[in-house]
Amino acid sequence: MADLYKDKFQRIVIPYLFFVVAYFVIKALFNQFSKSPIELSCAYFLKSFVYYRGGYPSQPLWYLAVLMFFMLMYPLFCYLCRSKWKMSTFLLFCCTVYFIDSDLESPWNVCYILELHHYLVYFFFGIFFFRYELFRYVENVLLLPVLVVLYAVCYYYSIPLLTSLVGIVMMCAMCMKIAQHLPMLFSSFREYIFQIYLMSLPFQNVVELILWRQLYDERLFFFFYLLNVVAGLFVPVLIAKVIERSDSTWLRHCFGLS
Repeated sequence: MADLYKDKFQRIVIPYLFFVVAYFVIKALFNQFSKSPIELSCAYFLKSFVYYRGGYPSQPLWYLAVLMFFMLMYPLFCYLCRSKWKMSTFLLFCCTVYFIDSDLESPWNVCYILELHHYLVYFFFGIFFFRYELFRYVENVLLLPVLVVLYAVCYYYSIPLLTSLVGIVMMCAMCMKIAQHLPMLFSSFREYIFQIYLMSLPFQNVVELILWRQLYDERLFFFFYLLNVVAGLFVPVLIAKVIERSDSTWLRHCFGLS
């Protein structure tokens, strides 16, 4: 158990702390271009580590705080995984508490602690999905159009939780079918998904908030759209590959690399 939490601290908490600082510095340097300028003060800087709404530079990193809370629940998940009855009951519980409203603007909502119940259902659904290898069923080519139709119906009738869960399964099914026919399609970045999450936003912001504004031309829209995607995907991969070759263990930890 100690080894697990040590690993999660290195892979989640250290990158979180590093990138809160990095994002604060980046936003401070490009404050004039930002859609939501930040306050340059020590108090605002410290709040950035625990608050994510209202344009805080840590806003894109909320997932890491939430994920660490769920990692602390690891003993509970191990207990639940002992039986289908416990797993199913807890999944139903997660679906129920999802609909509980909370004061999201409360000063007590540090690290999104008052919103955990909104994300727990998705996290535990992932555990449930892979614990019982439900992905074997979504490989069926006949299931994909059914999922697409079901997703469209849920979206049309505004059923948020069901729309999201069906959408997750639909995307899994779609990616699995693509991977069967084009197995190398995701190979260039699939090992660096975490690093893409950590680093994509600044490079996409450069494309959107600086280059696009300076060179604004509707005829170039699709070019900049493609550039935005490429910058968000492959610049973080390139940086991660460089960091991997570093002799500094701490530097690798800062970027979520073992």
